[in-house]
Formats: sequence, C-alpha cells, structure tokens
Amino acid sequence: MDITNTVHYGKRMAVLLTDEQVADVRQKIREVAERHIARDGPQGASMRAIATEMGWTAASLYRYYASKAALLDATRAAAYERFSACIEAAGQSGGDMWDTSRAIGDAYADFAFREPAAYQLIFAFEQDEADKSAELRAAQARAGNLMTRYVRDMVKAGLLEGDADHIAHAYWAVLHGLVVLQMAGKLDPALPFDTLRHSAARLITRGARPSGH
Repeated sequence: MDITNTVHYGKRMAVLLTDEQVADVRQKIREVAERHIARDGPQGASMRAIATEMGWTAASLYRYYASKAALLDATRAAAYERFSACIEAAGQSGGDMWDTSRAIGDAYADFAFREPAAYQLIFAFEQDEADKSAELRAAQARAGNLMTRYVRDMVKAGLLEGDADHIAHAYWAVLHGLVVLQMAGKLDPALPFDTLRHSAARLITRGARPSGH
C-alpha cells in the first residue's frame, strides 16, 4: 500500500485515501509551505515548522513529500502554474493586440499583489537546474513562453520592431522592478504604481515602434 494514500488514527487501521484526497492534502501542504518559504527563504523554512502549523508530526509530512527539496520544487511549480493560468486568461480576454498587451500587464500586477508569497517563490528564489524536476522546468517554460508570445505576435504583425525576446524582457524587467519597489513601500506616493508602470510601458513601446508609427 502506498504510504501517501493512508492516514493512521492511533492504533486503528489505516484509512485508504483516494487519489483526489491525496492531491487535496498535498495542495494544503504546499499552501502552508509557500508562506514559510516566502517568509524564511528556502534554507530557513523547515519541514518541522510546516508540519507543526498543520498540527502534524514531521514524519506525517514526509509521507507526502520525501524531502524539503521535493516540497520546495512542487510548491514553486504550483506557483508558476497559477501565475501562468492568470497570464493565459488575460491573453485570451479579447480585443486587439494592444488590448492583450495591457491585459497581460494588468494580470501580472494583480497576481503579484494578490499572491505575494507565490510571486516570491517564482522570482526571488532559484534552484540549480540539475535539482529541478521535469514538472518545475515545464512550468517555468510555460510561464516564460506566455510572457514573450504576445510580444512575438506584435512583432510579426508589424506593431513592434526588434528582437521580441529583448522587448518582452524589457517589459518584464521594468514591471518586476516596480512590483518589488511597491511591495517594499519604496515608491513615492506622488507617483502611484499604476501611473509609473503605464508610463514605463509606453516608453518601451515608443522605442520599439517601427518608424512612421
């Protein structure tokens, strides 16, 4: 019997969990782990502290994730997938390519401030490539593609001119920098976050517009 599919109640017989129940338990573990890792960093977060918050023993936690590294990997992959779902939905929200670009920027900022712990797991921490699971690498690739695909489409349509990856990275770098500054309370109240990000996006766009547009 797979130990991750059982729950033990004292001396009573183990109860077999369905795959769906196991998935729900793992999600709950990741939700707690996400807060601990964002707050304490990958090194400072501990399986024992995560288990204690859940009212478990550390041994119970290890039934679902074999190591802290495995839990970190799974938690980061899940954060990437939620982020990608928001960006993908924005990209399919309708309107022209400029509307899509604005919607993606809005979705990015909304996700960052709605899920700051997940945002930190995505952008503030890194793992050696060799330590990443196939699931995490795939989740990162999906997010990266979604953050550049709309720019590639705009370049192909003649709305922007230049290397699409470079333009997309410039958009991201400015937006990410402003998000981090806003989270740290470092922006001048006289220059609101949305005002700054829209101004920065316009400056990048102006520099990437073809001559005569």
